[in-house]
Amino acid sequence: MKKLVSICLIGALMASLAGCAKTDKKQDEYILQIGTVLNEADPLYVALTEVFEKQVEEKTNGAIDVQIYSGGQLGTDEDVLEQALVGSGVGVITEAGRLSNYVYDFGVLLAPYVASDYEEAQKLFETNTYHELCNQLEDKGFHILSFNYYQGERELFTRKPVAEPSDLSGQRIRSSGAQVVTSTLEAMGANTNVLAWSESYQALQQKVIDGVEVHLSAAVGSSMQEVTNYLSFTGHQQLLTALVVSQKWFENLPEEYQNIITEASYEAGIAGSETVIEKNDEYLQTLIDGGIEVVDCDVDAFREACQVVYDELGYADVKAKLDAELGR
Repeated sequence: MKKLVSICLIGALMASLAGCAKTDKKQDEYILQIGTVLNEADPLYVALTEVFEKQVEEKTNGAIDVQIYSGGQLGTDEDVLEQALVGSGVGVITEAGRLSNYVYDFGVLLAPYVASDYEEAQKLFETNTYHELCNQLEDKGFHILSFNYYQGERELFTRKPVAEPSDLSGQRIRSSGAQVVTSTLEAMGANTNVLAWSESYQALQQKVIDGVEVHLSAAVGSSMQEVTNYLSFTGHQQLLTALVVSQKWFENLPEEYQNIITEASYEAGIAGSETVIEKNDEYLQTLIDGGIEVVDCDVDAFREACQVVYDELGYADVKAKLDAELGR
């Protein structure tokens, strides 16, 4: 009898341990590590921690553990996307140019002057054309939680004043490496040098490059006023970015959790974007106080110079579809 009781107790203990192991494994599956090259003072990083992380953890009662990493700690955007591609519980704030490496036509969303301001850019992400691109991206293994993290207009920060396209002749401007970015800069008249953003400050210090194209919040966050002299408000891109995760990881979540992280991502995007817009004047003043001089540039000339990009990159047809849906 005692032997039977002992066997039962051992069996119960083993079942208990197995249950614990199963629980731990399930919790591990619900860890979401999000990487961004942004610093911790950036409004979008703050929104990720104060809105997305808090909402997800509260509404799932801690079942999804969100971990946010700033300054490229998880690796480059490409590195994180490759991890997501194999089903890892990772996500990244990234732009359409990088997504075009997987679904080519995504690049049109970052093409020059495809939208004139934040409000018009938002409308792009309400079109059927955009949703078709999202479906194609899911087939590749990625899931966009929301594409509404606005980082601002892309402007030129240079050592020499740039008022028109001809002023960029011979100047080496940093490109992210996305073809649409490189082609845009070259259409504007520049030579390009592909660098990680984290290397741009040092490259400017050492005169490896002559300038960068970037939005105001990132320019302040990376102290561009210390290594460049002039700011040209070309406004050649409206930089809306996406929170992208693994489609496989997303599909393995309970539907309730899928809805929670989707809604939380959208809310964080709105909160961060509004702060970026509110603080743009503050960012500009910081840059000016740091010695940056604003150049009166010919935006129409830059816009005209960039029109060749759509034909060069094969975006003319998808651009026409977007224009038709937006009633342009």
